Amino acid sequence: MSNLRLINETEITSSVSSVNVTDVFSADFDIYKFTITGLETTGTTQTRLNLRYINSGGSVVSGSTYDYATLRLNSGSSFTEAKSTTATYQQYSQIDQNPEGAGFVGYVFNPNNSSSYTFQVWQMMSANGGGSLSLKGIGVEHTTASYTGFQILEVSSRPFNNGTIKTYGLAVN
Repeated sequence: MSNLRLINETEITSSVSSVNVTDVFSADFDIYKFTITGLETTGTTQTRLNLRYINSGGSVVSGSTYDYATLRLNSGSSFTEAKSTTATYQQYSQIDQNPEGAGFVGYVFNPNNSSSYTFQVWQMMSANGGGSLSLKGIGVEHTTASYTGFQILEVSSRPFNNGTIKTYGLAVN
């Protein structure tokens, strides 16, 4: 029996700037895996992929309480870093023009535990200017709150038009 249990599958099938994945975090698991596959944007310029948590009251958390650090491994130039300790979302990275798209896998730790910060590790691959961009990152939402879901969003007026978001609970035996 697998230790991964599929909790939710959300399809992006039309032009949207954000997607809410609700009611996926609970007391059943401490660790969650989520994947994003086939993610594409509209238009011909880059946009950024980001995340915000949804609290137990159903509100999207948009305060300056997100910290992240990312290593960008660009196939066509030097490696770079991106980091913040006062962001209003968990930043991942850019997605190049349609139809090249991106893929993502992340792990979220303790999102439903109101006595702990919510941590995250992730990896992503996207097309970038005719080359590729691989990324690895860490993040924390540094308030002690209980979250039941998350929002995937872009902040540069470049909507998503395709993709699949799957959320899994990871059982620790």
